[in-house]
Amino acid sequence: MESYNILESLGKGAQGSVYLAECKDEPGSKYVLKKIECHDESEANEAYREALELQKLHHPYICSYKDFYVTWDKSTSSMFLCIVMQYYLNSDLQTVIKSYQDKKDKIEESTVKKYLGEIIEALIFVHKKGVIHRDLKPSNIFLQDNQTLCLADFGVATVMADACTNTRNTLCEKSDIWAVGCILFELCTTFLYDENQVKEKLKEIKESPLVLEDVFEEIAECFSGDLIRLIREMLKHSHEKRKTTIELLENSYIKQCLELSDIYMIDKKRRQEESGSTVSALSQESQGLLSILEHIAKSIDHEVQVRDGLQQLIGLTDKDTGVLLDDRSKKLVAMAMKNNINDKDIQIAGCSVLNNLVLKAEGEDILFSSEIISVISFAMKQHINCEELQQKAVTLLMSMSANATASEVMGEVGCINNILSAVTTFPDNTDLVSTCCSVLWYLAVDENNLQICSNQQALKQVCKSLEKHISSPDVCESAAAAIISLSLDDAVLDYVNEIDCVGHLIRAISTHVRHPKVVKNSCMALTGLVESDEECAYRVLTSEDNEGHCGIPVIIKAYNQHKDNAEVVESMVNLIVQLANYDDVNAELRYLSVGPTVLSEVYKRFKPTRTSYLLGLSY
Repeated sequence: MESYNILESLGKGAQGSVYLAECKDEPGSKYVLKKIECHDESEANEAYREALELQKLHHPYICSYKDFYVTWDKSTSSMFLCIVMQYYLNSDLQTVIKSYQDKKDKIEESTVKKYLGEIIEALIFVHKKGVIHRDLKPSNIFLQDNQTLCLADFGVATVMADACTNTRNTLCEKSDIWAVGCILFELCTTFLYDENQVKEKLKEIKESPLVLEDVFEEIAECFSGDLIRLIREMLKHSHEKRKTTIELLENSYIKQCLELSDIYMIDKKRRQEESGSTVSALSQESQGLLSILEHIAKSIDHEVQVRDGLQQLIGLTDKDTGVLLDDRSKKLVAMAMKNNINDKDIQIAGCSVLNNLVLKAEGEDILFSSEIISVISFAMKQHINCEELQQKAVTLLMSMSANATASEVMGEVGCINNILSAVTTFPDNTDLVSTCCSVLWYLAVDENNLQICSNQQALKQVCKSLEKHISSPDVCESAAAAIISLSLDDAVLDYVNEIDCVGHLIRAISTHVRHPKVVKNSCMALTGLVESDEECAYRVLTSEDNEGHCGIPVIIKAYNQHKDNAEVVESMVNLIVQLANYDDVNAELRYLSVGPTVLSEVYKRFKPTRTSYLLGLSY
């Protein structure tokens, strides 16, 4: 500890001691220095490496870490990891809570909302970085000079747990959500319980959730039903039923809390007040492109004016008008959306403008960059329950997805998760489901995107949609196309037969036997599955349509319907080629006279290409 002077001891815990220290290079400075004992040098070095990750956590609501180092203490013959962090003069949240408990007084819900928004915003940040606090409690949350909260003490619990057990990737972030629920419980019961009583009551709740309902009855007159429901959500005994921080963003009460705490939004409100007198409505005389763009730029913090400006741009950028925007103007549209992310109408209008522009975009257009696409992804997350916005957004993503750069970016900024969430949220919307499946078809061609789809088990959602919308040719066509791409991932073979993917495709062909694209895509999807898995081949023989017809008769019927369509016939013959690679299936094909019925006729009709179709088959 050569660089620091110990001023006084602040306490001692199970894993180490805490001191108030002064940096020798900064006379008069004050820092908190935690000295944590390690079992050996190897553990100390590993803890040090883990601790360095915490130095990257720069956020207004997170304690800043000044220094980390490993030292040897001769007096105890032990290795220590030392963590030096910011010192806060204004006490902690536990002190605030105790002041209310001592007076048996209630904390106003507006204050609770502000605190909650700041805590959630900080957790969203660290969880995205892959860091879990593990020891979140009021005494580890400090008040800053501007009276905002600051999460601290990631050091001991996080670093030492990671160093000793390597559990960073296995410990669920939902443990932090439980901790937030406990903090909310304590904030809302200051007029009922003291600190020790809170601890006892939380133990009772963990053993019997019904105890929580009794407490809710006592606080119902003081706090809103939305807050009570949120506490109930966070204190669910099973972590699997608890939501993550990202999922909590869908909660309307959480959104209200974040609006109170979001530094960006606070700054925006300040700018609104400063510019309020100079912002006016879009006049009839200012309907030209440049005037509208200038109006949006000047009123970027004012929702009404931005909304009007974007609505005007929709008409001006329509595909029939031929009006184009330069890169700066495209960035302005994205900025207008991002700056007013909570206004769903602005997001809808912005997506409409961007979609008009994408239809005319080529190559390296800025529309295909992360700067633009990340805003679309953010809008989808922020308004997951807005059906119109989800439809606009996925339509826009569909227009972008054929571009390789855009496809890669979409995976990086979370668009695949958003697409699957849209399908889950609005499973009955045929147009939305069809578009989402089409986007997945394009995106899953990229190797990284395919892995994301695999992790989310996207194939299960696509098959569920195919089953639900089997009467829709559009959904069947796009779902089958998505299966073509998704089945490139070998991991789907673990469950593809469990979800009856082959059966759904056979029924799609049978239901829409006159629809060439449904038949073609379904046969191509079946070919990919059959090539990878023998059981899929048997299922083509045994799966029945809604009238009890098995797979091969269904395919023969489809062939008779499309025998003059070379592309459809090719997809069918490729499927038969793959089926014939399995001896038992080949025998069944012979029994069903597929050779004389289909292949001989194909040979005659498409003689110039017969070798590519029939190579390897013998009938």
